[in-house]
Amino acid sequence: MPSAEHRRPRRAATSIRDVVAQALQAMAGRRGRAALTASGVAFGICAAVATLGITASASQAVTAKFDELTATEVRVKYPIVESGDHVARPDVGQRLPVRRLNGVREAGLLAQADGHPTISNIRDDDAPWSEATVLAVQDGGLAASGATMVSGRMFDAGHESRHDRVALLDSVAATWLFGRAEEGPGAMVYVAGMPYSVLGVYQAPSGNTAMTGAVALPYWTISGQPGLRFPSSEMVVRTRLGAADQVAREVPYAIAPQAPDDLAVLVPPDLRSLRAGVERETQALFLGLALVSLVIGALGVSNVSYVSVLERRAEIGLRRAVGASRRAVAAQFCLETAGLGLIGGVAGTIAGVHVTAATSLVKSWLVILDPVVLVGGPLVGLVTGLAAGVFPATAAARVQPAEALRS
Repeated sequence: MPSAEHRRPRRAATSIRDVVAQALQAMAGRRGRAALTASGVAFGICAAVATLGITASASQAVTAKFDELTATEVRVKYPIVESGDHVARPDVGQRLPVRRLNGVREAGLLAQADGHPTISNIRDDDAPWSEATVLAVQDGGLAASGATMVSGRMFDAGHESRHDRVALLDSVAATWLFGRAEEGPGAMVYVAGMPYSVLGVYQAPSGNTAMTGAVALPYWTISGQPGLRFPSSEMVVRTRLGAADQVAREVPYAIAPQAPDDLAVLVPPDLRSLRAGVERETQALFLGLALVSLVIGALGVSNVSYVSVLERRAEIGLRRAVGASRRAVAAQFCLETAGLGLIGGVAGTIAGVHVTAATSLVKSWLVILDPVVLVGGPLVGLVTGLAAGVFPATAAARVQPAEALRS
C-alpha cells in the first residue's frame, strides 16, 4: 500500500457559494462588456413584451370601436319577387311579432329607391338635387337604424294610415336644400316632382352612407308613387346588447313561419372572433421579429462568453490547478451567461412595458399587460442566457491546466 506522502492529492471541493461569487465577480469586473452583452437579450425581450402588450391593447381598441350601435343591429333582407310591374311587399304588420321577441328594442321596415330621384325645394326647379337618396321607412325603421331627431318630429302610424305626404330630411339634405337644418320643419320638398311637407330633420348614424343626405318618406310610398321604384325591402331590428345572435335565429320564424329560409338575416360579427383575429394576425408578424432579435442576442452572449474563455485561459488553468473541477468551471460560465440573460430580461421587460404604455397613450388606448408576460420576460432572458452559455462553458471545462499555465 503506498505511503501517505506518495498518495495523489485530492482536489479541493468548490462550493456553490464560491461558484456564484466568482461568476458575480467576473461580471462586475467587466461591467461595460456585460452591459453590452445583456443589451442584445434586452432588445429581443423588449420587442416581445411590447408586441404582446401593444397587440392586446390594439385588439381591445378594435373591440371598443365596434360600438354598441353596430353590435345590436340585425337586418332581415326580403327576397325580390316581381310580377309584371309590381313587387311583392312585406306586410307592414310584420313588425309587431318581431317587436314581441325577447331582446328586441325596436324594429321597422326600410326600403331604398332605385337611382337618385330628383329633389328640390321649388316646384319645377331647373337645377334639382339629383344625388340624394330616397328612403321609404316606418317610424321604427329610423329608430332601429340609429337615427336621432334634430328638430321637428317623426311621422307616426296616423300619417301612414292616412297616406299623408310628409317627409323627414337628414341634416345634410336639409342644409343643402334650405341653407340651415333648423329651417327644414314646416317647409315643402319636392321628390320626383311630388310635394311633401317636411315634418322634421334627423341625424344619420355615423358611417351609414345610405341614410346620410337622404329624404325619408312614409312606408306607404313604396307603392303607387310616380317616379319612385323600390325594388326590395328590409327590416332593421335593434336588440339589447348581447341578444343579437338569439334574435337573428328567431326573427325569420316570427316574420315568415311558413318559409323562414326565404329571408336573409345579417348579424354583426362575433366580437371575440374579431378580437382574436386581430391578435393572431398582429402577433404572428411581430413575435417572429422579436424571436429573431432574441436569437441574435443569444448568439451575441455566446460569442462574447467564448471570447472571454479564450482571454481567461490562464485564470481557468490556475483554478483547475488549485483544485477546481470541470463541473465547477462550466457552472461558473453558465451562471455568468444566465446572469447576463436575466439582467437583459428584466431590462427588456421594463422597456417593453414603457413602449406599450407610451404607444397606448399616444393612440388613446387602454393599456393592457398580461401578468404572465411580465413574469415570463425575465425568465425567458434567464433561459436564453443559460442556453447561450452551454458552448462557452463546455469549452472552458476542456481547458487543460498545464497547457493554460504555459500559455
